[in-house]
Amino acid sequence: MKYVYAPGCALMSYKPQLSYKLEEFAFRHFGPIETVLTCCFDSPQLDEADCLLTPCETCAQTYQKRYPEKKIINLLQAIAESAVFVFPDYGGASMSIQDTCAARTNPEMLAAVRILLEKMNIRLVEPAHTGAKAKCCGQLLYGKTDIVKVENFMKKRADEMPCEDVVVYCASCIMSMTVGGKRPRYILDLLYGEETDMTGEGVCSWNEKLLQFRKAHK
Repeated sequence: MKYVYAPGCALMSYKPQLSYKLEEFAFRHFGPIETVLTCCFDSPQLDEADCLLTPCETCAQTYQKRYPEKKIINLLQAIAESAVFVFPDYGGASMSIQDTCAARTNPEMLAAVRILLEKMNIRLVEPAHTGAKAKCCGQLLYGKTDIVKVENFMKKRADEMPCEDVVVYCASCIMSMTVGGKRPRYILDLLYGEETDMTGEGVCSWNEKLLQFRKAHK
């Protein structure tokens, strides 16, 4: 089987080194893989691939619609099911969660993230609107309304989180929770023992970074 790894433009724009660590896991778990950096929205050609691997649920769903005959595996689910991944222990730390919009319709993905948190000994304190009923972090409003309204939406959503530490599994949610004044904890940072930091990264600068990455990898 031919595997293709698509880390996603958001992860590559945030921390490429995390993408490389995840790629190492994918290689150990699945064998030889090829990497594609073209954004899923730009329709990269994957005709020869049998299976696509990605940590991004938006990518997973976009590729599934474009290539319904191909197997799509979210690597977060693969890690949750892994018998060999070494999970760090966060000592029962309490954290809330911002579920990415794309995961709302995928109960398996929602469950996998919570399994990961349990395996890392993180006590999850859910907000009122969570899982399949989670609210958008505000990123999807960018470009559709003025920036002040986008930032206010992000702050309002962040204020709904019971804990200061908020688990996210979309890199754009890192930016949103940062703008909202919370302390985001990106799932891959948690898994690999790294700090999550987008200090100084605003809505416009983050989206410009995403755009420049997409342009460079068309």
